[in-house]
Amino acid sequence: MPIQNKRLKQFMEEMVVELTAKFPDEVVSFVLFGSATTGEWVRGKSDIDCIVIIKDKKLCDEIENYLNKILLTLDAKYDLKLSETCTSYKKTDNPALNLIFKTENKMMFGQPFYVVAQEQLDLKQFKITKDLKTELGARTIASLGLFLQRIKNTGVILYGKDIRDEIPKTVPIIEKVKASFNAMLLLMMSFIIFPFSSKSAFSHAVKANFWACDDVLFALDMPLSTTKQEVKEICALFDKSKIDVDHLMESLEYKKTKDNIKMKKVFVMQYMLKSTRFVYGLYAITLRKLFKS
Repeated sequence: MPIQNKRLKQFMEEMVVELTAKFPDEVVSFVLFGSATTGEWVRGKSDIDCIVIIKDKKLCDEIENYLNKILLTLDAKYDLKLSETCTSYKKTDNPALNLIFKTENKMMFGQPFYVVAQEQLDLKQFKITKDLKTELGARTIASLGLFLQRIKNTGVILYGKDIRDEIPKTVPIIEKVKASFNAMLLLMMSFIIFPFSSKSAFSHAVKANFWACDDVLFALDMPLSTTKQEVKEICALFDKSKIDVDHLMESLEYKKTKDNIKMKKVFVMQYMLKSTRFVYGLYAITLRKLFKS
């Protein structure tokens, strides 16, 4: 899956050149994945997702900081608006909202780079041991299995070793259970954000529907791909009487147009509640499907 956006492609190529020039012989693998590689990346709406595997774990923070610095410089050059879409750099006039976005970033929502040493990454056992905070997060809430499956299914190797074949196709049940927290956490954040920004709350709720589709396909050991294809798969898997297909299709349209429509707070709240019913309902019928099989 090549990078389809020409300016984004040039941006990523220049980033890799600058990184490897600054840290020669240090980078083991640089992988881009997610919307940037599936043809769904949209300037001003989408962020980027990268994992960078290095040799010396002592350089993790230094390299991550350097990448963040390069991103801001190259973003100004190529005008991709990544400084607005990546939660790491997102700032508003509201201190409370800024604190929420900062908290999200700590939980790896919208973080553009994840830098880890090769000795800290066990792909086959779905383990990362970077520091206590990261390890606890991965063990309690975050599904590293889902994270790695996204890399396996949508990743593009920009430099170095191809790690995709080392990632197993099947994952432990606990990873599938933990994956369900992603959409639920995103919905929770949408309700927290709502009093400060109904537009951001709406954006979170829209995304939660598709994260839930991701989670379900992951739980059923099906490959992850584009949002449109995943929605198609979900609609084919479940009877229309069991899931709100109309809501899912509307959400797909909102994903394309949400920045161009004016929304009243009542509408946003109704949509958030509807998304909550959809996500929990989808998880419930998936659990029944898994137990039956």
